[in-house]
Amino acid sequence: SEKFNGYQNVSIVYKNLKIALNDPTWIGALKNVKAIYAITDISNGKLYIGSACGNGGLFSRWSEYIYNLTGGNKEFEELVNKNGKDYISKNFKYSILEIFDTKTKQEYILERESYWKNVFETKKFGMNKN
Repeated sequence: SEKFNGYQNVSIVYKNLKIALNDPTWIGALKNVKAIYAITDISNGKLYIGSACGNGGLFSRWSEYIYNLTGGNKEFEELVNKNGKDYISKNFKYSILEIFDTKTKQEYILERESYWKNVFETKKFGMNKN
């Protein structure tokens, strides 16, 4: 499996993320940060910008995507309903855009999430509904 080699180098496809989330170096690194992340649908280039600002940091958020594919995201649930369960595991790539100390306030992280949604116009062209 890929060893964790720095937050600035994380861009990992679904099947490798699934493996990485069982690796102690990845677990430790991802639990220690809150973050803004991008999910790329490599079949069409559409982006989704998300944030991890809860307890357990980015590890918790990305684990949700691995355990139930959609992480409770409505847009992703629609993709699975339309294209089948394999769609996400075949086409999604997860990348880190920005990291924060675990003490960072949620309001600030959500502000930064909005900033990145605007940068990439993901409400208009990507997979962000809000």
